[in-house]
Amino acid sequence: MSDELTRALRELAAQNETPPTVAGTEIRSRGARRTRRRRTTLALGTGAAALALAAVALTLNTGTDTGPDHRPPAATPHLASPAPSPSTSGSPSPSVSAVPTAIIGTVDFAKHTLTIDGRTVPIAADSPTLLSAGVMTVNAKLNLDRDSVAALPKTACKTADPHVVELRDTGRTSIYVGAFSCSDDSGARIRLGTKDAVWLYSRLQPGDNILVVTS
Repeated sequence: MSDELTRALRELAAQNETPPTVAGTEIRSRGARRTRRRRTTLALGTGAAALALAAVALTLNTGTDTGPDHRPPAATPHLASPAPSPSTSGSPSPSVSAVPTAIIGTVDFAKHTLTIDGRTVPIAADSPTLLSAGVMTVNAKLNLDRDSVAALPKTACKTADPHVVELRDTGRTSIYVGAFSCSDDSGARIRLGTKDAVWLYSRLQPGDNILVVTS
């Protein structure tokens, strides 16, 4: 740029220069005040943030959060003291009486009859003296075509029907009921007609009780 142009620009600037409305010292004072205000605002903001963090920490430590992870411990339930067990000393408890045995029928050796379910059939007893009055229990239901019974030898004791009922008394003496036609009197048997023997076999079950009458 030429020296002449430079001088011309300077003269033009000097002619149009507007003096400042505020002195230089006042401008510097305003700048200092602005700086102090910024620092104060920053300090206050930092202090407020610190107070907020402290309040959050205090809330977490005191357990005021009611969320699922900060529930207060449940109160321990009050358990009632167990009732004292009855004393084993003193008079013993009364014993339970035995249940009476159900009797479903009767064998009457004096009348030579057998009665069950209101049906009475005639009998022939080969050795009634082996038994005493009391209760007999159905011990087994036998098929002589399959079962071997020492008291009923096949060579000497034929049956019109192979189905036989074994009765046993409390002394474990057995007597057999069936349609026998035995040639000897060595065994304890109650002879029935064939139809009556088949009916009795189908009616009785192991465990059934029958009353024995001898006189």
